[in-house]
Amino acid sequence: MPKVSEAHFAQRRKQILQAAQSVFSSKGFEPATMQDIVNEAGMSRGGVYQYFSSTEEMMRALLEDNNMEFEKFIHSLIEKHTSMWNAVQDYLEALAHEAGTPFSIAVYEYFVTGWRNEERKTYLRNRYLKGQSIFLRLFQEGVRRGEFSPQQPIEAITRFFINTSDGIALEAALLGHEAVGAATQIDALKLYLKAALDI
Repeated sequence: MPKVSEAHFAQRRKQILQAAQSVFSSKGFEPATMQDIVNEAGMSRGGVYQYFSSTEEMMRALLEDNNMEFEKFIHSLIEKHTSMWNAVQDYLEALAHEAGTPFSIAVYEYFVTGWRNEERKTYLRNRYLKGQSIFLRLFQEGVRRGEFSPQQPIEAITRFFINTSDGIALEAALLGHEAVGAATQIDALKLYLKAALDI
């Protein structure tokens, strides 16, 4: 494919996915239609269908793009910090300021409403395991550097960290940071990690 065509393809794909994220954020995943996204993107229906045939495909593409960005972010924290505890705190600071977007609620809706869909459940399981492996790298790096001395299996600490931070993000998205005391919940999570990692 010529470079101009590749650039054009990437730009159109990005335009469609930005429109999809905007629609999912405002309407939710289930009520959103392809026509909603066609309208938001300002493209022809045929133009959109050249790239994606369903809202399901669009959500998956958004999730995969987000996963790649998340992996890069965690990798950058590991590279940036000599202290892995500082890297963890950096992540929690980002969570405190950015947790709980309307799109995160749409993602939650996507998985919850698909609980009877075996294919979607398999995708969620694989996504969870991928996220776990990314976080595990950060904690294992702290162990390797002699900074962390886990008092529980490192996998259990990682799962608890993911489940708690995801819960805080979801509550903050639904009810607002102040209403759920997101900052104090994150402080409580730090206290747990200090004890669990023996910092």
